[in-house]
Amino acid sequence: MMKGLFIKDLRLMKAQKHFFGVVLMMMVIFLTVYTDFSFVIAYITVMFGFLTVSTISFDEQDNGLGYLLALPVSRRDYVKEKYLFSIATAIPGLLIVSVLAFAVSRIRGIDFVVEEWVMTTAVSLLIVGVMLSVVIPVQLKFGADKSRVVMLILFGGGSLTIYAGVKICDTFGIDYMPMLNWLAGIRPTITLAGAALVCTVLMGISYLFSRGFIEAREF
Repeated sequence: MMKGLFIKDLRLMKAQKHFFGVVLMMMVIFLTVYTDFSFVIAYITVMFGFLTVSTISFDEQDNGLGYLLALPVSRRDYVKEKYLFSIATAIPGLLIVSVLAFAVSRIRGIDFVVEEWVMTTAVSLLIVGVMLSVVIPVQLKFGADKSRVVMLILFGGGSLTIYAGVKICDTFGIDYMPMLNWLAGIRPTITLAGAALVCTVLMGISYLFSRGFIEAREF
């Protein structure tokens, strides 16, 4: 049934031609106009990451998820396929935009050194990994509609926490720049490997939560 779920999601992606057209147009515009390719890589990668979230939303339309799970499809297989599908879409998307950004930087004569390129790829991987690790279980727990409110609260709370942490450090004279400089000084290849490891751990933990949520959910 895993193959069937993959085919279903691929067909759902095929139906989103407008989405791919918008992403392609944005990528062309960004690579043509922008000089900050770090932003371009991260932004387009996150857009690819949302493909998995969109398939869950499509599954839930008109109680479609309840019908799907009434078929010979186990809840664990459904969750497992979503995580595998997220990897199968986000990683190639990241590689494509990263290679294109690096190639365009050479064509346009923009200073985008290999070290910065690898570091940007690592950070983008980490961003999309964290995003999917949070969004997938939240959506499976609360459904498409309620999950939007929950995500707004989570990301808003996270932003406020970071802002409060910076303000507290400034108030008490805590210098956090040495730590940032140390992180920036790590070899890009090590950063990329570290980002991949962190994403693997987060996705594994997230999968366990998602599996528990879907098994406890009633349709």
